[in-house]
Amino acid sequence: MKTGVSYYGCRIPWRAKEDLKEIKRNHCNFVVHTFSEEDKEFYVEAMREIVRDSHELGLEVWIDPWGVGQAFGGETHSALVAKNLGVRQISAKGVSLPIACINHPDFRNYLFEWADVAAEIGSDVFFWDEPHFYIFREDLGPPEDWACRCSHCQALYKKRFNEEMPKELTESVKQFKEESLLDFLKVLCDKGRELGKKNAMCYLPFESTSNFTHWEKVGEIENVDIIGTDPYWRETETDVAGYVGKAAQRIAKIAKAYKKEGQIWILNFRLKSGQEGQVTEAVKAAADAGIRNIAAWSYYGAAYISLAAEDPKAVWETLGSAYKKLRSQA
Repeated sequence: MKTGVSYYGCRIPWRAKEDLKEIKRNHCNFVVHTFSEEDKEFYVEAMREIVRDSHELGLEVWIDPWGVGQAFGGETHSALVAKNLGVRQISAKGVSLPIACINHPDFRNYLFEWADVAAEIGSDVFFWDEPHFYIFREDLGPPEDWACRCSHCQALYKKRFNEEMPKELTESVKQFKEESLLDFLKVLCDKGRELGKKNAMCYLPFESTSNFTHWEKVGEIENVDIIGTDPYWRETETDVAGYVGKAAQRIAKIAKAYKKEGQIWILNFRLKSGQEGQVTEAVKAAADAGIRNIAAWSYYGAAYISLAAEDPKAVWETLGSAYKKLRSQA
């Protein structure tokens, strides 16, 4: 049974080491270290030491391109899309969006450089977290705009469909976007394997034109080792076990069909006091669905950011108790 947690925010190695000891004590056997654009530019040596300390404690290390280009998940900003406007996604209405285009060669080259550094500092697994196109609000109905329609996407679309890329979100455009996401992930996973690393990915927990629609297609990518999703429930959710269990069953089914490892992420932030038991329910629901790789976002109930749980200590201890029980039964 694999049990883990994400860790970010502290780049002082001797301070982080105390947190890593706590992560180990709380029944985790892997840690997901975020590695943002800022980390790549300013904190490589600190991260090297933090990764080394993680390994010395017996923790497997995953490295996450946290918020890189804003095309991955993460509560951090991107200097890349601020300094290089040409790499941005362009909407159908011609709006330059604060997110890098996954089809842009410069962005892909940046990610290859990122992977080289992440491998060099000691990553065991690359965690390709929520790769996506720009997310428009689709829960309110069909979006009035979509992305990406930059020159690179237009050229690739024309090559693929032998026609100009329309401004309307047609079925062929939707197909092109998903094929682009699949190609993006395949290229990154090929790079990871070339560097001798495992590749894990996380779907956003919904289907849309910004995200993967046919989840099973990721299973066909040879160098994807671990597939997962993060069904973070809302405060008003009355059936946490059912909500998480449904996502876990879907992941377990795809993982089994394509001989991948399935993973589920557990909410450990934004929880109100008295809701800590939902963490136990979620962990159990994932395990009951056959998931044997469970991770939580993030360390100590996210006590150090504005998304913190109201009682982060209680959330953290609840997670540890749930992990302890799982690992004792494995």
